[in-house]
Amino acid sequence: MKSLFDPVSFGPLRLKNRIVRSATMAGATLAEKGAIWAELAAGGSGLVITGMMGVIENSCVGERMTQGYRPGVLEAHKPFFEAVQRHGAKIAVQLGHCGLKANFLDGGQRPLGPSVVRLPNQEAPLAMRHEQIAQVVAAFAKTARSCKEAGADAVQLHAAHGYLLSQFLSPFFNHRLDEYGGNIDNRGRIVLEIVEAIRGQVGPDYPVLIKVNYSDLAEPSITFEECASLCSQLAKHGLTAVELSAGLGNDALTSPIRRVKKPGEEGYFAEPALDLADMLSIPVISVGGYRDIEAMEKRLNQGQIEAFAMSRPLICEPALAARWQSGDRVRARCVSCNRCFSPKGAFGCKYPFPA
Repeated sequence: MKSLFDPVSFGPLRLKNRIVRSATMAGATLAEKGAIWAELAAGGSGLVITGMMGVIENSCVGERMTQGYRPGVLEAHKPFFEAVQRHGAKIAVQLGHCGLKANFLDGGQRPLGPSVVRLPNQEAPLAMRHEQIAQVVAAFAKTARSCKEAGADAVQLHAAHGYLLSQFLSPFFNHRLDEYGGNIDNRGRIVLEIVEAIRGQVGPDYPVLIKVNYSDLAEPSITFEECASLCSQLAKHGLTAVELSAGLGNDALTSPIRRVKKPGEEGYFAEPALDLADMLSIPVISVGGYRDIEAMEKRLNQGQIEAFAMSRPLICEPALAARWQSGDRVRARCVSCNRCFSPKGAFGCKYPFPA
């Protein structure tokens, strides 16, 4: 029987267990974020994925999002990466571009996307020209190299939840008639170009992961078959592992985040992850409301899923992994109240648990 605490490898990335902290923007300063990552590592998580970092001007959803493209920013992360590694955990930097959802327009322009699709409360966008696509591809690769030089163990591309790469993949946003629109080979072209460009900067062995939707929970949507085809192609071009999610995050109906009130409601993206894991030659990470170790290990032994990603339970209990490994297998305390998220920047569990 496979266990959540088996060591596992994503290519050259060797983890002490199968517990992944899914990317979450947290803290206002680097020191605050670094303290959160170190606490998670000390608490037993095998892999900590940072909150999304922008790769170029006009890529950030807000000012609090780390601008990984600014000189010296990744270098300043080095001691915080090392703090995670001292606890025996690994750290991956999530790289992204918010596209049409960008609100921090430090380039002095309008938001960019694959097509002109205006979202509520957003600036009027511009459809990306070919030279702008090329600039974004190069920016992902340059920032990935900076991550490697700063000592991060891996990078993860954010191609889910309605941000720029997800916008290209989704027919909801992508109405292009050129080689970046239409079928999945065209809609996924920018992602493939990014993986190839990153490989050119970091070499063949540095781990490159992706978070991607199998469904947009909207119409029209990327399909599971399209997602599987894309991931298969990316694997041939050097992708290391896939974290499978869903939802564009435009509203409550397309949100990837759900309330989990009882054990049967968790693992809400697990079945597609099991199916994808059977089809791919690279590891698949399942995410989606996990709270119970028994349910996770049941999924683990149903198929080829290699690891499980969580966020809210590890905000509530940063040492959840260590508690479970010690023999206390009681379900996570998280009640999915979502009060850990605050648009004003406050971070941490605010549920009034008894002392």
